[in-house]
Amino acid sequence: MNLASKKQPCTVGIDVGTSSVKAVLADANGAVLSSASAPCSVQHPAPAWAEVHPGQWWDGAVRAVRALEVAGRDVLGIGISVLYPALVLFDREMNPVRPAILYCDQRSAAESAELLARYGEKAARRLTGNAFPAGSASITSLLWVKKHEPQAFERTAKVGHANTFLVHRLTGEFAIDYSNASLSGLLDTKRNQWSAELCDLAGLTPAHLPRLMPGTAAAGALSNDAASLLGLPPGLPVAAGAGDTACSALGIGVSDEIELFLCCGSTNNFVRLARTPEFDNGLINSSWLDGSTWLNVGTTNASGAAVQWFVENYLGAGEYERFFELCGRSSPGAGGIVFLPYLAGERTPWYDPKARAVFFGITGASSLADLARAVAEGVCFADRHILEVFEQAGAPVKAIIATGGGTRGEMMRKIRTDVLGCEMRFSATTDASALGAALLGAIAAGVHAGPREAAAVARNAATCSRYLPDQHRRASYEKPYSVYTRLYPRLKDLF
Repeated sequence: MNLASKKQPCTVGIDVGTSSVKAVLADANGAVLSSASAPCSVQHPAPAWAEVHPGQWWDGAVRAVRALEVAGRDVLGIGISVLYPALVLFDREMNPVRPAILYCDQRSAAESAELLARYGEKAARRLTGNAFPAGSASITSLLWVKKHEPQAFERTAKVGHANTFLVHRLTGEFAIDYSNASLSGLLDTKRNQWSAELCDLAGLTPAHLPRLMPGTAAAGALSNDAASLLGLPPGLPVAAGAGDTACSALGIGVSDEIELFLCCGSTNNFVRLARTPEFDNGLINSSWLDGSTWLNVGTTNASGAAVQWFVENYLGAGEYERFFELCGRSSPGAGGIVFLPYLAGERTPWYDPKARAVFFGITGASSLADLARAVAEGVCFADRHILEVFEQAGAPVKAIIATGGGTRGEMMRKIRTDVLGCEMRFSATTDASALGAALLGAIAAGVHAGPREAAAVARNAATCSRYLPDQHRRASYEKPYSVYTRLYPRLKDLF
């Protein structure tokens, strides 16, 4: 590859999120040259269900990529970042049989309990890296479909995740990366291959499942039809892609085990790189990009989604500035109101699909501003709860690198820093997962040798704003946080 060519070499990153599909054009130095997005919407046909038709992802990808400014630039490859796990069932023509079931969907709680009872938590974690959490291990959703939608299951010829769907639309190939596979509940993590035992339990054979490969590897070449729709040259290498958390870690430049990374979006994910897997850690464990390095992940089901829920239902669509203004009119502790943000059950640390959101402590003196601030604080209390799980599993955390849409508001940055009580570095790379996807495309195209080199490029390109906790405000959160941690155990039997 000639980096001195007159055209500027770059790669495309496609990022499928909960509420939108983003696309970025990034150069070899990790600078985003152009970006665009298209909306998509998650459906909730029943309480605690979350699904989306994969066609929305493809339509959004086409619209977003076509909006990029590619004229005069030498596009070398494409990478993919996806929300994960998102279970997609395909018929013989590789069309989706039904809407994809997302990671936060809790309909398979019974199937999760049955798997856990069958294996026990320790054996489950040794085999798959995790304990079959509902929705977060897509085998549970698959078993739900098998039991409750037998006709859809009978029509299923292939099973994959969101990147399986996009890779097929882009290249015609049938593949999945290790990060997605590691949250399928069907991967034998010791052998890095599909488990025949778990496949049989789910009513599948390994032939139903995609080819396993590193997220950095080229799954195939961009087809003529897809190239025409996207406005890109045919034949471009398309990386297998990875889960959004894995891509965000790459896009923010994480490459060291001592760093803790926080991605703030519809859900929040704390991430730490692990060279050696330690699955009995109370966390969700995802393979990173190469099938040998792991990510320890502590994750919520509704963080930014909880703020969005409050804004849309009580303030009006898009009224986020008013939300933050209301937060500023209340004081730390939200006038005694504590909010549990469990709108779709909760993962770390409870792993309870039946958990529900709660406003606790409302009085006649409570205001809308107090309610708004309680939502913001509740989301940050959930972050602190996860942070404590990480500290129990390893060394105390001195600093956190944060990115994502949930870090953009100044008020939210201050609340989060004070609640967590440690140095926060908020990266200007707010679309880290999309940039990470573009870096995957660059690796697949040979621009970078591998994830370490690409992460170094991303780190050099990033700028961060440094925040330190205010100790007075920090002290004001101790009592409400104590209430927060005690509420769920006391209410658990009532959910």
